[in-house]
Amino acid sequence: MISLLIVEDDNDLGQTLLSQLQDVGYDVTLCRSHKEFVQVIENPSDKKYSAAVIDINLPDASGFSIVKKLQIPTILMTALNTPENRLQGLEIGAVDFIPKPFLFKELHIKLERILKSRTQQLSLANGIIIDLLGRTIEESGGATTFLNDRELKILQFLIERSPEVISRDEILNHLFGEDDSASHRSIDNVIVKLRQLLKDENHEYIKSARGVGYQWARGKHES
Repeated sequence: MISLLIVEDDNDLGQTLLSQLQDVGYDVTLCRSHKEFVQVIENPSDKKYSAAVIDINLPDASGFSIVKKLQIPTILMTALNTPENRLQGLEIGAVDFIPKPFLFKELHIKLERILKSRTQQLSLANGIIIDLLGRTIEESGGATTFLNDRELKILQFLIERSPEVISRDEILNHLFGEDDSASHRSIDNVIVKLRQLLKDENHEYIKSARGVGYQWARGKHES
């Protein structure tokens, strides 16, 4: 499940966003101040946030100070949607703005676009670059391998659903449907091939859940 961080001091708006985002499938952490935000990010946790939505005008700090502390795509919310605010936000790393008041659908669309673009290309710590849009895996030395349909579908599915463990049955049902040639064994064979292409001898990127399926170790080795 994709995890989002929301920082909003208005209790009604914060609770509404929390409920709406959970309803569409996100795991959401809500902070109501800069102090709560600091407590969340300093608290040891395995949770890896994929994006954040931050209010600029907080009671104890500016939302701009939070953007500087985050290394994830951030949307800034503001009632003062001035060119100066937008420029300042872009200069410190925000990827988008949403002026108050707004419809939830607008925020949802912005988040979906950001998260989709973020998963199209990944740079791994070992120098491997995954380009899902271009269907390639490129080694640090420049050698490039094109992924076939099964390899691309399985790799993309694991990445997009990270950090969930995906069962072989779910991969079969979701990706291949009535394809009689697909089986648990064929999925395992694709995983072996992907690990070879990713130089993943120690299974740091594609982890196995014994007797269940596979998991992409999102956020630990990628940018």
